[in-house]
Amino acid sequence: MKLSQETTEETKNSILDKAFARFGHFGFGKTTMAEISKDCDMSPGNLYRYFESKKDIGAGCARRCMQQKLELVREIVRNPKLNPEKKLQAFALELLEYMHYQFSDQPAVMELVDFVCHERWDIVTQYMEHERSLLSEILSEGNRSGDFNIPDVLETAKWIQAALIKFIAPRYMDAFTLEELRKEAIGVTAILTQGLKK
Repeated sequence: MKLSQETTEETKNSILDKAFARFGHFGFGKTTMAEISKDCDMSPGNLYRYFESKKDIGAGCARRCMQQKLELVREIVRNPKLNPEKKLQAFALELLEYMHYQFSDQPAVMELVDFVCHERWDIVTQYMEHERSLLSEILSEGNRSGDFNIPDVLETAKWIQAALIKFIAPRYMDAFTLEELRKEAIGVTAILTQGLKK
């Protein structure tokens, strides 16, 4: 019996949920396909129908996490109640909240991050390009409204992304409290927006 596309996607998402929870508790390296299949109440053979390997599951978890981050940024970019300065601050703070929630209490998830960085850097690169594009939308809006004066929007988006990396990357989430990171993010975005103004 052929599964519908919707059923397949639901099953894949359920597998990714269970796998991400296991990676967070036991780490990526120690997790096996057999353990993931057991968590999903399915046979290993059935699990392989959806994912070819643990690495494919890890890549799927990473893609989904990054997609959720992009959706957060899109909501900020399209929020008519925020001016460009507030959007830039919300960009840093909301991604920080999301990343801290995902990683601060699950340090073992960093093994998954390390795997993606070493073996699937293409996923990270693609995400960073999309994120920069959305940042560019905020900066372009600031130019149009007269809030910012940015000669090269794309290049500036790249530098802002680099300046905010501490607040939007998982590496720092278990090293600092959320309160510390929030305070720093507010300070950094304030300095950035001051430099972007006419």
